[in-house]
Amino acid sequence: MKLLRKLLNLTLIVLFFSSCSSVTLNGEARFRLETIGNIKKNCNRFTGKEVVLRAKYMGWNCSAECNNPGITRSDSCIVDSTGCIYLRGTGGLNPLIDRGKEFLFKGVVKEFNNICYLKVVKADEIR
Repeated sequence: MKLLRKLLNLTLIVLFFSSCSSVTLNGEARFRLETIGNIKKNCNRFTGKEVVLRAKYMGWNCSAECNNPGITRSDSCIVDSTGCIYLRGTGGLNPLIDRGKEFLFKGVVKEFNNICYLKVVKADEIR
């Protein structure tokens, strides 16, 4: 019992001082939340990997800083406090109706024309 308590305390301390933010969904799964800035800065490290981001969906209202990879004309984008990134696929979102809403995006980081973008697997609205 004492060993279990020590392990639990150690785990809590490690989680408390961890530098990455994370979110628990339905009390079951824990995901590391990445930032757009970190993904774009380290695109090679993230390419091909699945990530979870908390960001605002901008639809087709994308700034020039997003660096459109030019895959299709209907790609949309998301923003967080660290930057903007283009999306391939919408996760079922409507570029006009859902614009400005915050979502948890699950997707795979891809690269095209030396530009990092996110291929959306799923988007869940944050309320």
